[in-house]
Amino acid sequence: MTKQILIICLLAFSKVVVSQSQQSFASQTKDLPQEKIYVHSNNNFLLTGETLYYTIYCLNNNNYSPFSKIAYTELIDSKNNSILKQRISLDVGKGYGDFFISPQIKTGSYKLVAYTQWMKNKNSFFQQDIFLVNPFSDKLRSNPTNETTTTLKYNENTNERNGLFDNLKASYSKRENVVLNLTNTFSQLKGSFSVSIRKKNNFQLPNNKTTNTPIKTNNAFYLPELRGTLIQGKVTTSNTSNAITDVKLSLSTKNKNRLPITAITNDKGEFYFNIPELRTSKVEIQILDKNANDYNIELIKPSNENIQFESFPELFLNEDISKEIRDRSIYSQIENAFYKVKKDSISHTTKKSPLLNYVQTTYILDDYKRFKTIKETFVEVIEGAGFIRNKGQYNLSVTNTGEAKTLKHIPSLLIIDGSIVFNHNDLTDFDSRKIHSISIVKSKYFYGNALYQGVVIIRTFKNDFLSSTNKTQEFEVTPVQPQKIYFFQNNKNIKNKRIPDFRTQLYWNPAINLSQNTLSFFTSDVTGTFEITIQGYTKEGRFINAKERFSVK
Repeated sequence: MTKQILIICLLAFSKVVVSQSQQSFASQTKDLPQEKIYVHSNNNFLLTGETLYYTIYCLNNNNYSPFSKIAYTELIDSKNNSILKQRISLDVGKGYGDFFISPQIKTGSYKLVAYTQWMKNKNSFFQQDIFLVNPFSDKLRSNPTNETTTTLKYNENTNERNGLFDNLKASYSKRENVVLNLTNTFSQLKGSFSVSIRKKNNFQLPNNKTTNTPIKTNNAFYLPELRGTLIQGKVTTSNTSNAITDVKLSLSTKNKNRLPITAITNDKGEFYFNIPELRTSKVEIQILDKNANDYNIELIKPSNENIQFESFPELFLNEDISKEIRDRSIYSQIENAFYKVKKDSISHTTKKSPLLNYVQTTYILDDYKRFKTIKETFVEVIEGAGFIRNKGQYNLSVTNTGEAKTLKHIPSLLIIDGSIVFNHNDLTDFDSRKIHSISIVKSKYFYGNALYQGVVIIRTFKNDFLSSTNKTQEFEVTPVQPQKIYFFQNNKNIKNKRIPDFRTQLYWNPAINLSQNTLSFFTSDVTGTFEITIQGYTKEGRFINAKERFSVK
């Protein structure tokens, strides 16, 4: 497996450096390991105001893929427009996310599509038909022929058992705490699994097992995202005397735990940034060369415009569907009215940039007497750093007692609000009252392809520092979705007992640990037949799809 990863890395590197033709490079990857994706979603029939939850399983030869670190999910309408798109972080082939179905979405047939950039080279996509209904705008059409369409078959016998639990009863009361014991067969399974418990649709849906391959109309090659989100772009210039090769750039996410990363263009002016955790919708890219203002930066966004999906089955209105829409619309409106007390929480914390591990001292300026100027602040507060003036130009210099003699001519690196600043005069003119903190790295530090004697990292309160010379451009990007802890009602809490509970989705866990042997949830005030579904893959690559049913009366 390590050898396979190395081969992909070497080929991707050769693509960047040598800039081979796409067709030639694609032919070389023909026999390399390929990926496929399976998605477990909580429902394929939703109303606006409801949430589509999903778990992604990315596989290579029926084992969890160690290659791609990013997957993409999209909702595609019948005109092949992408109406929702998310980037999902993969941890050894596993990830999860959710789409809130907003009131702006129209009634119709959609496809939930999932893929990695590597899969697009083989024109490989996971596809599932999703039916969305907006009760307040477009209505479903009645079937003009009254013909029965191909439907999914469900067993209506709620007493039937699939061997999931030892103690599942046929029915439960409203707001009951249900604690189910997994059978030994399932509790001993090793792998990754997700579980959904929701009210079963009281009608039959058109067959949602799509097997057709989308039509691909170009021969573009897509690089694998082996280390995180890959941001690609190109540098151009109208000045013919400036080369577009070996132009140095940096990218900032404006995250206090993330400092800028660097890249260098190839002979076509193309550059590539690998971002392990892209948690922001905007990034800033700046050119680090002296003639920065002569260049322009353009991002190349991954696109599926040349890929056409087919076969969007239509769902027709009947009496059962009409009642379901009416009831669920009321339930959804009540649940959304109490959203503030039923919010999900974010479990992800961004890892610190490696450079921050070298910080010796951080000065929170509110802890000290405030001085009028930045120069005074460095003289009176900051130890081991100060301004040196040479021919009218100020340069911030970090000193290190043990290395001052050998490194006194090496410049120090200045980073303000996540961006590299070369004109240090801009800092001397900045209002010191706007600065929150100053951090110092006294040791020498390699950054990009340059050596610096020390680093000064400054954070302002409002991220409002502007440099007069830095050529910086802001771009919108699709962030990686944060990991969530999903909220579901707990009626043991006295406050929760007073809150209306009309959940049709009783429980969703994108990564359940079956070895804990039990599954616990609360029923709601909604009655009817509910379905428990557990899906996932064992460590041996065996697909598990187990279902049970019970009723709430």
